[in-house]
Amino acid sequence: MKYLSLLFLAALFFAFGCGNSLKTGYQKVQSSDGGYSVVLPAEMREMKGLNASASMQYGNFDSGISFMVIVDDFLEYKKIVDANIGNFQMMECFDTTRAADIYGLKGYEFLIMQLSKAETEDFRLDNSMDDDTVINGLKARVSEYREKIKGDNSAVILCLYKGKNKLYQVYAMSSQKKLAENKQIMLDMVKSLEEN
Repeated sequence: MKYLSLLFLAALFFAFGCGNSLKTGYQKVQSSDGGYSVVLPAEMREMKGLNASASMQYGNFDSGISFMVIVDDFLEYKKIVDANIGNFQMMECFDTTRAADIYGLKGYEFLIMQLSKAETEDFRLDNSMDDDTVINGLKARVSEYREKIKGDNSAVILCLYKGKNKLYQVYAMSSQKKLAENKQIMLDMVKSLEEN
């Protein structure tokens, strides 16, 4: 009986101690299809209505942070690029002779930014990576921008990922006034995506 108690305590230690890699106050959230997971602050709650295309939407009214993930099929994205390659060449946005640029995250980021600019009253790109990086084993790009939609001034951190067959847009949003206090949490959230 004594040994069973010790084994039980040891199991608890490993389950809740060194065996749990989540920081205190965080939760691991799985997508509904099981394709990916993210780590969010424990007080974040599921929301609806941020974006009809989002497969995951969370927020916290107290902190003023919202979070969403949009998943695109890579082959569908490639079809869109192929159908509009002439527009890319005219805009000289990047080297369209390089498949890594046009079909990679650089091209994907360009399209997302063009869509964002078209939907906002005001748009300002604060920071964007020159080259792709690797986050959680996936190619990734991180951008920061400010936008104004219907009079609301938002700060957005966007991390784009290229998975096996999917492209992921991972957004963390806050009011521009609260960006300084929320920025590290926002960065942690967008950099937490893991493909399953």
